[in-house]
Amino acid sequence: MSGPTLSNSPDNPAADNPAGAITKPNWPVLILAFIAVVLDGYDTIALGLSVPALKEDWGVPASHFTPALSLTSLGVALGYIAVGRLTARFGCRKVILAAVIVFTIGSLLTAWAGNIVELSLLRLITGFGLGAVMPAAVAQATALNPVRHRQSIAVFVTMGISLGALIAGVLGSQIVSAYGWPSVFIVGAVASAILLPFLWRWLPDERGVTGVVAGSEARHHAAVARLFDPAVRGRTLLLWGFAFMVFSVFYIFSSWLPTLLTSYGFSTGLAPLGSAALGIGSIVGAGILIVGATRFRMSSVLAGTTVAAIVFLVLSAFLGADKALLLVVFGGVGLGLQAGMIGQAAVAVSIYPQATAATGVGWASSMGRLGSVVGPIIGGALIGLGLSTSAIVLIACAPVAVALGLILLLRRTEPKVFDDAAGTGRLDGPEAGDRTTVGGPAMTSQTMNGHAIGGQA
Repeated sequence: MSGPTLSNSPDNPAADNPAGAITKPNWPVLILAFIAVVLDGYDTIALGLSVPALKEDWGVPASHFTPALSLTSLGVALGYIAVGRLTARFGCRKVILAAVIVFTIGSLLTAWAGNIVELSLLRLITGFGLGAVMPAAVAQATALNPVRHRQSIAVFVTMGISLGALIAGVLGSQIVSAYGWPSVFIVGAVASAILLPFLWRWLPDERGVTGVVAGSEARHHAAVARLFDPAVRGRTLLLWGFAFMVFSVFYIFSSWLPTLLTSYGFSTGLAPLGSAALGIGSIVGAGILIVGATRFRMSSVLAGTTVAAIVFLVLSAFLGADKALLLVVFGGVGLGLQAGMIGQAAVAVSIYPQATAATGVGWASSMGRLGSVVGPIIGGALIGLGLSTSAIVLIACAPVAVALGLILLLRRTEPKVFDDAAGTGRLDGPEAGDRTTVGGPAMTSQTMNGHAIGGQA
């Protein structure tokens, strides 16, 4: 699994650059990483789409599927936590390939689950594969593309989760209605299996381009302890808290929105359109992030999208049974919440060095996934208590307000980072020129923006 030869070839953006700096976009890597994350996003919400049909097929209340929904998120969180060490040892290419294989097999087997116990165990295993894909894909895409575009690239690749959710929402209602709930998982497994040979052929080993080799040094920079070096400790905690809050609320709705919409008169076949609305809003939110990243700090953009999430949540709580209007407003909810879920990865790649990027993205996302474990449990409990959809939506506003406070604090504490024309990634302000312990002793401030990969001054 060594991948194609990189030296002296168009696949190696640094081959003709003696300094090793990558100056041109590596489109094959960007596209393959993006598609892998699209399939990740599709499969992640597949179970939520299937719950309305599953409860009728198996004759059990919707709340009984809470363990399966939560274990999916727990598996993803475990994948996020493990990915830093795995990529340091094996490289992003091998981790992506192995993870896609795991969730391909897991999705296929899920289609033949016969009870909630089997379903829950299979989703735990599948979730681990899903969790390893996104951080590894973001780390590889940012490593093999110009450093000045790191935040935009991270947003673009992570946006695949939103597109996957959108595809699942649009196709889910048709597939479930026509072929039953197992077909949603079979479609995802087949699509992943088709992607595998393309990943094998055209996804390079990023270490051959960057010059980073596996070993104790790589594992040192991938350790979670690097996220608590003095220069970034506070930002790490604020980012984790923000991710936890935003993920928890989003997964209340991604898991239970089809079920909640049935109280507004949506049929089982139409209820998945709620997930499609979340997905469409998520795509718009990601577009806002990409444009915003070119002019503002990502934390500033996320503060705005979080405010939007609160506004749309409040609006949805007071709407009547107008189906079209409800879908539009929940699209706005998806815009605000998914922007936060995508943007936190971009914040992570901006505050950690490249050698620590997979660990930083993975742990921040894992904190979010812990929220996504809690979210479905809270949503199931609130549904079980018989609360109205309006009451559930208003309750969900509280953690989003906390997330807004955390991202505003992060914005105040982070350095003002910008890229000059050469893409060196300088710091502006009191921290300019300071040395920091991030990623190792005596590292320059350029490393804070990922210019040096695990190197020392």
